[in-house]
Amino acid sequence: MKLFILIFLSLSFHISDNEIPPTNAKIIEYINSVKGKKVDRGECWDLANGALTYAHAKWESPYGFGKPINYKTEKIIPGDIILIQNVTMESKSENSITRWKMVEHTAILFELKETNKVMVAEQNVNGVRKVQINEWNLDDVKSGTLQFFRPQAN
Repeated sequence: MKLFILIFLSLSFHISDNEIPPTNAKIIEYINSVKGKKVDRGECWDLANGALTYAHAKWESPYGFGKPINYKTEKIIPGDIILIQNVTMESKSENSITRWKMVEHTAILFELKETNKVMVAEQNVNGVRKVQINEWNLDDVKSGTLQFFRPQAN
C-alpha cells in the first residue's frame, strides 16, 4: 500500500505552468511581489487574505479558502492555500530527531519540489512577521490536519 501512495504522489507532483489555473497563478504572482515583506499585521492569515484578494478569488472568512483538496489523493498545485490545525511534524537525520507543532497556521503552496517536498510561502514563523519561503516534507506530518484549498475565481 505504501508503495502505491508514493508512486501516486510522484505522478501528482509534476505540473506544467499551463496546468495552473489563472487564480492560482495570480496568487503566486502576489507572493513573488511580497517576499521578504510584512503583509498587513504580519499574521499568517494576512498573507492568505492578501493573496486571495489580489487574485480576486471567491472565498469566505475565516477559513473557506476555496475548494477542499485532499493532498494525499488529489493533485496539489502552486497557489493552493493550506490550513494547518494541530499538526506535529517530525524529521529525522542520522544523529537527531526534530519535532515541531503548529497549532493553527495558514500558508500557501509556492512550489512543488519532488515527491513529498514542497515550498510554502508563510509569515509569522518563529516570530518573523515577513513573508518567507520554507521547505516542508509532507512525509514529516505525524498528526493533525493539513487541509489544502484550491482558490476559486470570483
